[in-house]
This record gives sequence, structure tokens and C-alpha cells, in this order.
Amino acid sequence: MAQKQLSEMTDEELKKRQKELTFAVVLMAVAVLVMTISAIIGYSKKGFSTTTILPLLFTPLAISNLLNLKKIKAELALRK
Repeated sequence: MAQKQLSEMTDEELKKRQKELTFAVVLMAVAVLVMTISAIIGYSKKGFSTTTILPLLFTPLAISNLLNLKKIKAELALRK
């Protein structure tokens, strides 16, 4: 299913999407923070392992969601 462009979405759809992305961004930020702390502790005790690079893999996803959230906020601001 193709996703609608932001300009084609209604205000209600944008607000719902904004709420979902806000939750996702906060959840991803907390997850990346926990993974970073865990990776630092694990690296100091056992050395390099696959869990050491997990924060690096999830950070672009969090940034992507944050950028999409900013686009939605900008679209809502244009409509007011």
C-alpha cells in the first residue's frame, strides 16, 4: 500500500501520524540510550561483540523518524 504525501493527508490524519511518530521517536531514543549504555558496559567487561554496534544501527532509524516528525509539524503549521 502506497503512503499518501503529506499535502494529500487531512489534518486529522496528520495529527494522528504526528502522535504515532512522537511516540516512536521517544521510544527509539530511549532504546538507543539503553543500548549505548549496555554496549559501553559490555565493551569494558568483555571487549567487542555484536551488541556493541547495535546503537549505531538503530540511530539512523531514530533520526529518520525525527525528520519525518519535523516535516509533519511543518505541514500542520502551514495549514494554520
